[in-house]
Amino acid sequence: MRVKVLIILFGIINSCSLMGQSSLEDSIVSLTLTLSEKALYEARFEEAKNMVNLSYFKNFKGYTIEHGILLSVQKLRVDGIANNVFNKRTDHRENLNTLLNFLPDSKKVEDTEVLGQLYFALSQAYRSNNIIDSSLIYHHKSLQIFEDHGNFEKIAEIRAYDISVKHNILLQRGDKDKILELIPEYEKEIKARKLYSKYILAYNTRHLAQIYRRQSLDYEKALQLFKWSLELRLEIGFKPYLPASYSSLGDVYMKMGEDKLAIAMYTESCELAEEIGFIRFQSYPNLQIGDIYLNTQKPEKAYKYYLKALKLASKNNFSLGIDQSIERIKKLNTTKYKMH
Repeated sequence: MRVKVLIILFGIINSCSLMGQSSLEDSIVSLTLTLSEKALYEARFEEAKNMVNLSYFKNFKGYTIEHGILLSVQKLRVDGIANNVFNKRTDHRENLNTLLNFLPDSKKVEDTEVLGQLYFALSQAYRSNNIIDSSLIYHHKSLQIFEDHGNFEKIAEIRAYDISVKHNILLQRGDKDKILELIPEYEKEIKARKLYSKYILAYNTRHLAQIYRRQSLDYEKALQLFKWSLELRLEIGFKPYLPASYSSLGDVYMKMGEDKLAIAMYTESCELAEEIGFIRFQSYPNLQIGDIYLNTQKPEKAYKYYLKALKLASKNNFSLGIDQSIERIKKLNTTKYKMH
């Protein structure tokens, strides 16, 4: 992998070699970030992370603090998504310290939008460490910079993050009424920001769909929004969360009694999850298919999918999936569902 990344970087340097030194370094970093993002979208996480390894860049003559900030923020972004996919814990304190290392020299940053990215990343890192006051300070600083520059894509990202934080807090509290009050907030953001970022639009529509599925039980509306979110992810080529998108459609179809459609969505989810290594969605769709067969009095078929879920969860050392699979298999041994 290291050799492959070095070859890619060597090609970038050659393609930019006719530029001046400062322009050369800026172009190398810019193209590297673009290629890292492309690899991230294609769920090639190690490649995406290795491309922005600071050790490849620190010896460049024109290396600046701006380059370090941009590369480090991208690495943390890749790590965050990869850890979610592979069910790994994120070291939030280490991430915060990585970003704090840039603050002493931040006055040297000439591109204020780069500073805005550092501040936004710091805001997220502080919140992940439950240091809320500092999180709010850097949140305000970052938003102000992006508003001053008219960077609507970053504004959309920050607004989406704000609503999702509020949404998660309310979910943890089980406050259904307050969650329902988020519907007009999501709708406002979707309308205001949909021209600037399909990635964030997919994110917002999915979160809104979850409210219609879980809290308001409006399955038709949830289905519409989940389909829209999936279409956006397919359009921009964002693979990491496609298994979750297909499983969400399966969940809605299952609630609507459309078992064949639900099974089709869960099957697609599981196949994609196995392809990219998304641990949770290798087992979850199989458990759901098993539940469909159990609910339709087909315990033999249910057992087949519960067993597959158990094997996949065990292979990935996914403790929650193992427990859920074993619980369902035990359920099959009850009098009502006992297999012949």
